[in-house]
Amino acid sequence: MPDGGISVLHVLPYPGGGGETYVNHLGRMDGYRTETVYVSNRPGPSPHVLSGALHAQLSGRHFDLLHVHGEIAAGLCIPTLALSRSVVTIHGLHVVRRVEGWRRTMAVANLRLVVRSASRTICVGEAELAEVKSLVGAMKRVVLVRNGVDESPPPTADERTAARSELGIPATAAVGLYLAALDPHKEPMVVARAALEVAGKGVPLVLLFAGDGPLRDQLGSLDRDGAVLQLLGFQTDVRRVLAASDFFILPSRREGLSFALLEAMSAGLPPVVSDAPGNPEAVGEAGIVVPRGDLAGFRDAFERLALDEEDRKRLGERARTRVAEAFSLDSMVERTRQVYNDVLAGHP
Repeated sequence: MPDGGISVLHVLPYPGGGGETYVNHLGRMDGYRTETVYVSNRPGPSPHVLSGALHAQLSGRHFDLLHVHGEIAAGLCIPTLALSRSVVTIHGLHVVRRVEGWRRTMAVANLRLVVRSASRTICVGEAELAEVKSLVGAMKRVVLVRNGVDESPPPTADERTAARSELGIPATAAVGLYLAALDPHKEPMVVARAALEVAGKGVPLVLLFAGDGPLRDQLGSLDRDGAVLQLLGFQTDVRRVLAASDFFILPSRREGLSFALLEAMSAGLPPVVSDAPGNPEAVGEAGIVVPRGDLAGFRDAFERLALDEEDRKRLGERARTRVAEAFSLDSMVERTRQVYNDVLAGHP
């Protein structure tokens, strides 16, 4: 256990992803010392999940506060959630939203147990809060703390020129950025096909895919020479790919409130997103919202932004303003501190 300050153990389902970003952001909270443990070493089924959950619960007994992330990890930690000062952050209801039939019934039952066991449950967006309350009831222990990011200065002209030169992007091309795992529920194939249709009309368009995953080979087969679709793999220098881009793409079937989306908006990139819960709330009037899986909708949005630089600039300025006003990291950290303080004080 860390020495000095109030100690918090974060329990994540696995390393990486939005949960890791969330925990890293909370690291700026003064007066708190944190450690992180993982239920599994990777996404998906793992033979070590139960032992990982047991380790997390035993470790949590030595901390002032237990903060568990996601429905699955929280469900595995229900006994310790109930016996400890505890907080759960939902991060998108990914289980409840993806299953049907008896599996959904079980997922909802798990969610109810989690919410009743934890001292507080944090929802990261309005859509998530409304859905949780519709499933478990309007309990006072369910609270809203929106995700937030630091304000980011837009890339300079020199940064843009250098980034596009390194990536071999023609000066005349408009560039869309997909910054996420290449997983089926993120729908990269839909936007790849939409981009190829736009480019097939003679519109100079390039899509950058910054991420990796099981659909990488399928994406590569759509455009073998990489003239339109550039598969960059996982990127550690996110600033570089943001600098090279003209707009941001998030076509996923389900989201919480994407940090990558907020960071791109803060950098001045107009977003093109699916209507998955959380995305419209983030974008507001600062981008284009397309129905999930609507290839024609994404095609039309890409063509519009590729051909209209003024439209891109106008939406990009709105995006920066929206993040600064509604999704600041300082606000996220301070609201989470208030939740921690209430739990530690034993407030009902």
